[in-house]
Amino acid sequence: MNTAFRYWRLVRLDSAGRCRTQTLAPVQTWLRATFSGVIDAPEGADQQLLTALVEVYRAPGAEAELAQLSLRCYISHQIRQVCLQLAHQFGEHYGFNAADLFPLVLDDDGQRSPQYRPLSLEILDTYDPTKAQLNTWTARLVKTHPDLDRALLERGLYRASDWAILNDTRTDQLQRILRQYHLCSDAEIALASQLLQRYHQVYLTARIEQYRAGKRGRCRPPTPEQLKRIDPQHEASDVLLRLKQLAAQLRQYRIHARGGNVTLYNRDFPIDQGWAPPAEDDADQAAFLATYQQVLRESLDAVLTQVIQTQVTRLQMRTPPKDQAYVQGLRLFHCVGLAMGKLAPQIGLSTQVQVNRLLQLKRLRADVRYLLIPQLVERVRSQALDYVSAEQLQQIDRTLEHLLTENVDQLIGEAASEAQAPQRTGKSLFAHRLCQTIHRFIPNHA
Repeated sequence: MNTAFRYWRLVRLDSAGRCRTQTLAPVQTWLRATFSGVIDAPEGADQQLLTALVEVYRAPGAEAELAQLSLRCYISHQIRQVCLQLAHQFGEHYGFNAADLFPLVLDDDGQRSPQYRPLSLEILDTYDPTKAQLNTWTARLVKTHPDLDRALLERGLYRASDWAILNDTRTDQLQRILRQYHLCSDAEIALASQLLQRYHQVYLTARIEQYRAGKRGRCRPPTPEQLKRIDPQHEASDVLLRLKQLAAQLRQYRIHARGGNVTLYNRDFPIDQGWAPPAEDDADQAAFLATYQQVLRESLDAVLTQVIQTQVTRLQMRTPPKDQAYVQGLRLFHCVGLAMGKLAPQIGLSTQVQVNRLLQLKRLRADVRYLLIPQLVERVRSQALDYVSAEQLQQIDRTLEHLLTENVDQLIGEAASEAQAPQRTGKSLFAHRLCQTIHRFIPNHA
């Protein structure tokens, strides 16, 4: 096999976070001694070697550990390939490359008894050869990995087809989303509901029948005949376009609900960090702006404390505990401005990859965003009553959450951009409030 090297070369990240391969010499020697006939065979013997390795790994014996390492090497190549495919398919449009994905899923260091459970071992231990091929199972678990899924959502990528989204959306859900999130009129909602109902009657019914007949796989676009049955009064191309537009609205809501970045609809009035609702005069508006800025700082402080405390509690349970390394890492990065590549020796770690895995800055920002928005909406709604009438507040109430969401997204986006800058100033509101908060987690801090 020309690709036999995949069974003894592990794809891993080096200390700088770059993708490299590492030859596991004991595995290579064992494979050549034990499976030389298969390794030297022409193309097509790949599945034969995989089957044999899985059998050795799952049977008691001295060679099980070597078989496990070999399979982890193979899986690491598949993980890299999935990242490359995602970057090729979506990267240009959503602004990422494969190198952005590697640290999220390529976490195997090739140790025989790893101190943590790498994704490759998770894939291997949950693999059922009777249900799927190993590369198919690997692709499925990589694409549904929580950290990778969260990172793609942050860029606005929700990986479900339009037809899968329409299939599992109920009419009452659609009406609520269009009314509350997209602010559609009653007439628009009625037309969309009728379209979704007809789609379910035609397309979803056929899909269920295919499933019962054992025909599974990804949802395909409706056929011209199905489109004609969904709406006989319009051209099939027009019906298809309306369905895709409806799916796009549902997709944007799902990205929003899962904490991703989306393009918001119906900006009735501008918002920035000095946003205020309509006020009777300039004095009222200035007073509200001052109150809003205070509410934003207090809410951000409370959420940062909650998120950091949750992570500290989790890291205290490790052996050895990693909570103080985490706290010091956040402080040195955000408050002192130390580069990520120089943090490892300062907090007792060996490589930058370990630092990235410990701090998980993208997850920190995503968790803060998720908790901050509802708290901010509730407090701003309450404070606004001091400056506008109940009637005015009712007029803007439907757009309030969307506007504040955009404000928070701007805040988080500034923090993310600042974290990527070679020379960080610590001037973003996020970094500033984190530096005010982090000291309470440092023992004996004066």
